Amino acid sequence: MGNTLKRLSVTGVATVAIFATATVTNASAASGGAACSVTGASGSMTFTNWSDNYVDISGWVKDTAADGHHAAIRFVSIDGGTGWVTEWSWRHEYDGNGATLPFTTYAAPTGDDLDYIGVQVAVMEGGTIVRSCTDYA
Repeated sequence: MGNTLKRLSVTGVATVAIFATATVTNASAASGGAACSVTGASGSMTFTNWSDNYVDISGWVKDTAADGHHAAIRFVSIDGGTGWVTEWSWRHEYDGNGATLPFTTYAAPTGDDLDYIGVQVAVMEGGTIVRSCTDYA
């Protein structure tokens, strides 16, 4: 699974740090889960064998509206030391309202980038996000 890195701005790093302190569990937990919903899509990921550089992932995304858009889900990770956010590849559900796409996969970045992990669920039009939500384990 490919990934792209995005550098947070100084403001973004501060915001993530505040959010992380309040709701994110550190990788020492070894397992966890994250889920969220927006109008038109819902999804969830369960994380097992979680370390700073590896995690097994099982999840699903569901299209919940007959709105002409499709649902998508992706894994998101944050390196706590650098503030780097990795937004992993999207998984798309194209079969319409009520359809669910289950999957299993893993993430194994080259560094210890999995300090904080979560899920982003979106309603999409082509490759453009219409609405989304994010939740961390």
